[in-house]
Amino acid sequence: MKVAIARPYNTYGPRDHFDAETSHVIAALIRRVLSGEDPIKVWGDGTQTRAFLFVEDFARGLLEVAERHPKADAVNLGSDEEISIGDLVRLVLEAAGLRAGVVFDPSKPSGQARRNCDTRKARETIGFTAKVGLREGLRRTVDWCRSRKEPLG
Repeated sequence: MKVAIARPYNTYGPRDHFDAETSHVIAALIRRVLSGEDPIKVWGDGTQTRAFLFVEDFARGLLEVAERHPKADAVNLGSDEEISIGDLVRLVLEAAGLRAGVVFDPSKPSGQARRNCDTRKARETIGFTAKVGLREGLRRTVDWCRSRKEPLG
């Protein structure tokens, strides 16, 4: 049986899980920004870095892995655009067109200092690279959130 194994890293976008207690960093930040939190309180010192993959790139990557690499061999799907959490908060505010203070709390856990994946195999075996940049993906996700009739979460 030919089976493709795709491993997505830090995906986000419309229809994400925006629950206040269990959402991941981008969904949580968008929810808090759009709800008017000011200042935005962020755990850690903001220097930890992440790379995020927009949901449309993830979906395209899944199809490309299945079509072009149907082997029992994992392929990381991610973005090479890495950003600090401090800069991410500012981009979310920019995408929402809002201003708010940002307060970092280094007494709270920061998580891993860096979270990214090696995307070389995806580039070399299936020609996959992320096409939607973080700024554009955040804008599209914020727009989707604002278009919903029911509250996030």
